[in-house]
Amino acid sequence: MTTSKTTDDGLYQSAVKDLNGLQTNHAILQQIRASGGRLNEYSHPEFTAFMEKIGHDVSELDGLHIIHVTGTKGKGSTCAFVQSLLSQLPGLKIGLFTSPHLIEVRERIQINGSPLSRASFAKYFYETFDGLRAPEPPLRRVSASSPDMPMYFRFLTLMAYHVFLKERVSVAIMEVGMGGEFDSTNIVSRPAVCGIASLGLDHQSELGSTIAEIAWHKAGIIKQGVPVFTVPQAEPVALDVIRSRAVERQAPEPVVVSPLAEGAFALGIDGAHQRTNAALAVALCREWVRTHAIGHPAIEDDTWIARGLAQARWPGRSQTFEASSAVWHVDGAHTAESMAACAAWFRGQAAKGAKCVLLFNAAYNRSAQALLETLARELTCECFAEAVFCPNLSLKRADSVNHTVPSAGDTALAPQRESARIWAELCPGCKTTVVPSIDDAVAYVTANYSAQEPRVHVLATGSLHLVGGVLDVAKGSI
Repeated sequence: MTTSKTTDDGLYQSAVKDLNGLQTNHAILQQIRASGGRLNEYSHPEFTAFMEKIGHDVSELDGLHIIHVTGTKGKGSTCAFVQSLLSQLPGLKIGLFTSPHLIEVRERIQINGSPLSRASFAKYFYETFDGLRAPEPPLRRVSASSPDMPMYFRFLTLMAYHVFLKERVSVAIMEVGMGGEFDSTNIVSRPAVCGIASLGLDHQSELGSTIAEIAWHKAGIIKQGVPVFTVPQAEPVALDVIRSRAVERQAPEPVVVSPLAEGAFALGIDGAHQRTNAALAVALCREWVRTHAIGHPAIEDDTWIARGLAQARWPGRSQTFEASSAVWHVDGAHTAESMAACAAWFRGQAAKGAKCVLLFNAAYNRSAQALLETLARELTCECFAEAVFCPNLSLKRADSVNHTVPSAGDTALAPQRESARIWAELCPGCKTTVVPSIDDAVAYVTANYSAQEPRVHVLATGSLHLVGGVLDVAKGSI
């Protein structure tokens, strides 16, 4: 680190800037997708080499007693439930790695339910970053095309493992970034337990166009002899693939966990679909406790489970708050299935007689048409007085920089205008507005609807990046 980085905030901002420099730019990402999305066959050997470069052997990760979770939807909520459940057992030091972040990137790496402080994030970032750039020891080259530095997500995974090893956590909860088989979190050879949440069509350009292909990637986290739990799958073929991969990996028969009965436990994360995620989390924690915390006095009855489920929090998912004379409902749904669940949740939240406004942007490379069609089908068009569309751009912080999508200048808000056109066809009587940023969207809603009585209800959805920006701009914090 250079001596000019003198304050915690300055160090953190410098780290964020250097981290953003590791993002794959949009042009390169498009080239990768055009090639058919073939995932890097050297990803795991390269990650092992990066671990060695910063002074760790991959075998050390087995000592983190990892709970490894993948899925298409619900994996983040499942991890949040797991963290809350295990926090009810005094004496544990719990690491949590999730993605994406909502407001600040340090949210992705947490200890005992709190994001790393800015000072700690910068410290561990530069231990990792400078370690990779150091001339000695030399980086072991896996192939002639192997990079000298991991890209954004892989770097954060590497950093998370470094943090958890240095912090000597009792357990690390690792959420898969994308897929599973070739994901950088999947470098661990012996997790304590694996979980597979609900599967659906997402990231098709990288994982395949069918549920079977996607399930193959997701089930790649299964390891020999390691218990695996999953949930009822909408497509039977998904469960077939999970079971066949368990046989292939010589793992126990996957256990299918039924959703918690309505009213069985109070859940701290709203939405009926969370009963499935909560049930998976309970199963994962019971298994982890059976092998790593048996005899802990806090598990004599199910009180720890009831408390953990009730106290769970996962910002940006089925979350409601009041700000700027409006009631904001935010949910990062970005698949058709999760959007249907979001619509069902919002239907039970919006006050009768109140005007409703939709604030929408589809996460990049997702089908805005499919998401909007789901919303229009699940919520009648008369539900919304207006729909506002904006890109996932916030003007307030470096943490929102995203080089993996085209900038507004490149596309002149074309995706947002297309979304507005689709919505106008689906709901001809609904006004549509396109604005250039999340900040402008919040200001527009506030200026045009803050005087309404009863207060306007705003549904912000389609992307976690959008939701994070709304939380930051409208609420000020998470």
